[in-house]
Amino acid sequence: MKKYIVNFFVALMAVVAFTACSDDDDYQWATVSGNQVYFSNQLPASYSISKSANSITVPLNRVKTDEAITVNLSHTDKTGFFKVPASVSFAQGEAVANITISYDPEAVAYDESHKDTLTIASADYTTIYGASSYSFSAMMPSPYKLLGNGTLSDGFFGFTTTVQIYQNTEQTNTFRIFSAYDPVDDGNQDEYLQFTILKPGMTVGSQTVTMENLVYYDDYNTGYHHPTYDADVLVCHPAGFKSTSAESAWVMNRVVEFQADGVPGEVRLAPFYYMDGVGGWNYTANDGIITIVFPGFEKKDYTVEAEYLGRLTNNNEEDFAQTFITMGEDLESVRYAVTDGDVDALYDGIVDGSAEFGEVTKSQAVNWPLEDSGTYYFVAVGFAGGEAVSDAVTTIRFKSSHEFAPKFDPVGTGTFTYSLYFEGDDPGLTISKSSADNTYRISHWGYDVNFDFTWDPATNKCQVSEQFTGDVHDTYGDVFVSDVPSYDDEATYDEYPCYYDPATKTFTFNLVYYVSAGYFDIGPETFTVEWNEDAAAPAKVVRKQLSTLKNLTPRKMGSNKGKVNFTREKKQF
Repeated sequence: MKKYIVNFFVALMAVVAFTACSDDDDYQWATVSGNQVYFSNQLPASYSISKSANSITVPLNRVKTDEAITVNLSHTDKTGFFKVPASVSFAQGEAVANITISYDPEAVAYDESHKDTLTIASADYTTIYGASSYSFSAMMPSPYKLLGNGTLSDGFFGFTTTVQIYQNTEQTNTFRIFSAYDPVDDGNQDEYLQFTILKPGMTVGSQTVTMENLVYYDDYNTGYHHPTYDADVLVCHPAGFKSTSAESAWVMNRVVEFQADGVPGEVRLAPFYYMDGVGGWNYTANDGIITIVFPGFEKKDYTVEAEYLGRLTNNNEEDFAQTFITMGEDLESVRYAVTDGDVDALYDGIVDGSAEFGEVTKSQAVNWPLEDSGTYYFVAVGFAGGEAVSDAVTTIRFKSSHEFAPKFDPVGTGTFTYSLYFEGDDPGLTISKSSADNTYRISHWGYDVNFDFTWDPATNKCQVSEQFTGDVHDTYGDVFVSDVPSYDDEATYDEYPCYYDPATKTFTFNLVYYVSAGYFDIGPETFTVEWNEDAAAPAKVVRKQLSTLKNLTPRKMGSNKGKVNFTREKKQF
């Protein structure tokens, strides 16, 4: 056995020696003649180019140098970006000749990659031991520096995430956020969201910018793939759509506040969430649907909230809309007023002082006199440093104490079966009819509120308008209910019918439960009635305490149902 091992080792060394000798012969080009022109295998695969230069240099090598020669060249770039000479010459004794590849500096743009392959066209000069062609790319990378970690919040998708924000060192009003939509990305997210702070005189599409601190951003693929439309959802600037192409429609895309060094502190975007060739959701009028907070910025609490508390009637039988104003700690004052007309006009009047308004300097309830029933809008504007910095609008559905209130007469009792937001059967609920019209009311519904609906006995069709369920969600606030077509203007009663079946004495309501952030669920719920023959009031019923279904969160995507601002509008450019 030992002898076998020794012989094997000797044989192995003989193979190694033979291989080494063979390599040495190749290095000496023992069997090759001629100039032996080649591209070195040490050449870079890519080059950085810039507007301050107009060429790059690629060396070409040869082995034999005893004569002057000219080598013909060819290349594959058909775009015309690179200008490559038809040949390159070696002087006698030169082993290297430089190929100067030129380009137009004015044609250079950031992050555009240009590719080419050079080939030695004089085949007689090539060698089997060296490359006869050379492929490369060239690009001018964007000059960005990392500012640090900030945050990006998207109210449409419902997330807040930490992001890295970069600033262009040459065009300091341009910024990038990499992997901005990781929380919703399905795998096709664009590398970065890029946005630019516009200056008066710049152009976007056919529009010339006149306002300060507006923000423009390139189309950005969030990576979220909509399951219904089989398309990715993009974040798009309103300038790309006909209905929002004017500069006045971009005002919600802006820098809210700058930091001392001139870098933004907070940027807000109001985009069109768009699916290519399909349409999408127009949020271009929504302030702060996307909020970007830059590194180092300490956000001021300029929030103002207004909650309508209800009607207040004093001893003189005068009616007031009572509203509670909550002020952020950095606000100095809040001005407020009420209108039944143009909210924007009232806001402008409050800001410039031309409108009649009240003013408070701390959080408190305020009263605004109203006489007639109707729908009004309470407008509150927060001020700091003498400037309007925030605002809030709340709807007041006001019922005058002097207006005749219709009487509701009990006409039966029944069982409501919940399955969407609440759960279970709720028996013994009173149903009453209005003395004024075909409005019916189920008392002690939901979290002990009235459930009103209209019912036409001639057609047995019903309608359920928006109303409060009585429940206040711990995270999302007041929970409302209505039939689906009342919530979504694209839905129809053919799709989501509400009707009464005389054979089973059952009302079927296709309902949607929702909050300001979105809807929880959509589907049918029923109310089965035992009608009173004599229309006498039924005995008082002790009802059980309802519980809500667990782990419900508002839906933002998955279907366009429940999205009243869905539009089929197409992009312009």
